[in-house]
Amino acid sequence: MSDWNEDSGYYCLLIAILCGVDAAESKLLYKYGPGHPLCKKILKKKLTAKETEGMGKEASGNAMYRLRMAGYTLEEISNAFGCYPSTAKRRIEKAKERKENMYGRPKQDRSDL
Repeated sequence: MSDWNEDSGYYCLLIAILCGVDAAESKLLYKYGPGHPLCKKILKKKLTAKETEGMGKEASGNAMYRLRMAGYTLEEISNAFGCYPSTAKRRIEKAKERKENMYGRPKQDRSDL
């Protein structure tokens, strides 16, 4: 665990840029190091935008829905797809509705997303 000093912010910025993580994640990586279980989880779950380029709205919505069911947060999903969290939430809701209509399930309250 490293101590926080006047240069720590610069190191966190470098970690964020080089590892492609946000500020909170880079602070955790700086504080605990890449060998810490939490940091390993951050680096493992980080998505790249290359995987999501060129997807249509419906395909990206389905992919977002699968990621949400896999445990990713709206912020992580929106970062991966390069959109706002509200856009990710809306596309996830539409994908969920399509899935429910496909299998004939009744509509339920959407507040669980």
